[in-house]
Amino acid sequence: MTLDQDQTIPVWNNLSIYSSLTDPKLDNDFKDSEGLIGSLKALGEKVSDSSDQDEILANIVEALGLYDEVSVKVWTVSVYAQSFVSVDARNEVAARIKVKTGELGARIDQAFKPIDQYVIEAPESFLEKLLSNKQAAAFRFYFEHERKMADHRLSTKEEVAVSALSTNGLHGWGRLYSELAGQLKCDIDGQELGLASAFNLTLGQDAEKRRLAWEGIQSAWKSREETVAAILNAINGWRSQEQTLRSAKKPLHYLDVSCHSQCIEKETLNALMEATDSRKSLGHRALKGIALGLGVEKLGPQDLHAPCPVDSQEDTYISFEAGIKLVSDAFSSFDTEMGEFALQMYENGWIDAKPSESRSTGAYCTRFENVREPRVFMTWDGAITNVITLAHELGHAWHNWVMKDMPLSETRYPMTLAETASIFAETLVRDALFEQAETDAERMQVAWQDAERAAAFLNNIPARFEFEKRLAEGRKEGYLSASELTQMMESSWEQWYGDSISGYDSMFWASKLHFSISGLSFYNYPYLFGYLFSLGVYAQKDKMGSEFKTAYRELLKDTGTMTAEDLIRKHLDQDITQPEFWLSSLSIVEGLVEKFEQLIESKK
Repeated sequence: MTLDQDQTIPVWNNLSIYSSLTDPKLDNDFKDSEGLIGSLKALGEKVSDSSDQDEILANIVEALGLYDEVSVKVWTVSVYAQSFVSVDARNEVAARIKVKTGELGARIDQAFKPIDQYVIEAPESFLEKLLSNKQAAAFRFYFEHERKMADHRLSTKEEVAVSALSTNGLHGWGRLYSELAGQLKCDIDGQELGLASAFNLTLGQDAEKRRLAWEGIQSAWKSREETVAAILNAINGWRSQEQTLRSAKKPLHYLDVSCHSQCIEKETLNALMEATDSRKSLGHRALKGIALGLGVEKLGPQDLHAPCPVDSQEDTYISFEAGIKLVSDAFSSFDTEMGEFALQMYENGWIDAKPSESRSTGAYCTRFENVREPRVFMTWDGAITNVITLAHELGHAWHNWVMKDMPLSETRYPMTLAETASIFAETLVRDALFEQAETDAERMQVAWQDAERAAAFLNNIPARFEFEKRLAEGRKEGYLSASELTQMMESSWEQWYGDSISGYDSMFWASKLHFSISGLSFYNYPYLFGYLFSLGVYAQKDKMGSEFKTAYRELLKDTGTMTAEDLIRKHLDQDITQPEFWLSSLSIVEGLVEKFEQLIESKK
């Protein structure tokens, strides 16, 4: 079977949400949202104008309910529109709806600011009285966490202004990047391909095709480098100015902003990066082994996703149906409900994986909050890496699913903890594949993936982190040209890859979507955090036996109501502010790399 023959690749079935982009129900939800925003704004004004504490409490409780209600409506429309944009970036109707939901989201934020501001600045006694209300109690972690940044809050009017201006300012640049990435075409040996299809060629066995695809992607981004440079400068210039505004009472560092949004302390981030830096050679060893397996002296940047040679013959295409079964079986070996859920995602049309023209790159999991249903987006090409990506995204989906009956405000968790669930799911699948393997060749397929993963997390992710730090620092001094950004990226790769590869991806600053996400900075180290934390969690599976399944679900449920430090202290009795925790997980990585090296050695 080939990709063209695979009729099992699913596309989304979102008819239960709306019948189409022109569904009258969608327009009605827009109108309802307008009314709810008006009501929320009125309650905010009442809170600001009143001096009666009981009246203020009642208005805030009502406002919290309205905030959830209108947020769900607008987010549902936004996710629905995004489902069309992801499949076809040229869909103008969906793109316009996305812009409109972005504007409504900003207005919700603005209407909620007086409520938010009042609670954050209120005395502890008022907060406790508010949280004694059952409905308001679900917001406990949110308010307590936000109060930690009280010194960096602006006045209510200023907060509203920043939110209003960001809609078509800051976030407009993020939208521009997404549209550009969806429409950009690559010339691959005379064939015109979209970025998603071109990237999939770098996952193939043919070294020449990988090189041509990588060079095509490089050329495509090179042709638009000034546009992407403008995007990165605008986004990071905005952030720098906002941090200056918020530093009036107390200095605010860009990593303070990131760590707060990720619910970790800067001390934890430092410990994570310090431990990883001390063991980055594990990634180098993995890359050396991959190069030996491919029969080259060193890998080039186009080879970093190269598949295991024994997994690359024409007859090794994996149908989607076979892939989802592999994932489901691996999940079921740990938790039967988790395995059944993976099949449910497929059977219900909650996954879209069919290649399409002008399709977005990458993969993601999202959810329709009105019905508490997750959705997964990816592009299927029949490679074993697609199976791992599917497991990763279904891990996110399972995380959402086990929280579906909880209050919405308790189900919003940071990336650091989100990636734990996805990488845990990946590890289940990798381990299952390794255990089922009957030959060294089959075991090599899994070990190869472990090696690539080690290099990605211990070298590539830190290089992204280093680049973004340089970008934030450099933008404070002025506009950064495309050539300067290229140099920053090359220097960042050199710092973390050293001479373990033959060359660096100098256009990675342009091709990697994560740097142009307007709503969240440092969309990188959370993956490393999740990788090492998930290995630490996974190591408890055999130790705890039958109790672990329930313990794992409870850990996932707590991700929206605890900092990472408190969560890990509660469930693992570990201190992640110290390098020792991370080093223990890195020792697990070393074992995986050694297993890979032994298999490579046995092939000689």
